[in-house]
Amino acid sequence: MKRMFAGVCLLLLSAGSAFSEHQTCSRATCPHEVRMASTAAEKSYGLLLGAPDAGCRRVRYRVETTGQVLLGRTPVLAAGEVAVVRIGNGFQAGAHTLIVTAEGCSQAPVLSRRVTLKKMSPDHGWRAALFHAALIRD
Repeated sequence: MKRMFAGVCLLLLSAGSAFSEHQTCSRATCPHEVRMASTAAEKSYGLLLGAPDAGCRRVRYRVETTGQVLLGRTPVLAAGEVAVVRIGNGFQAGAHTLIVTAEGCSQAPVLSRRVTLKKMSPDHGWRAALFHAALIRD
């Protein structure tokens, strides 16, 4: 019984510390605009996002259109981690503005880059960006 009580207390303490720095960045307070260029509506795109190295233990980024349509979100990222949000196709050729908001931290991503998905040839550009970001952090 004492072990179970101790386990529950530890669980509650760890949950409290995980949520203690929870801050959500709303569209009104701290949106981060990302401009991307599309070459064709048929192409599938993603957005490479990187969490800051300091100041955010955990963060999840939401990617929306300017019309507040949710395109996707990252998994929960630890400090310094990167992820690709698959935003799909349907972006007519030209410039587009996307809104990135943070959940769990109020800091904007330190890295944001459009990537092309489902290519017939390898996209060395964004994979190289992941490698380069890892080198910078080390």
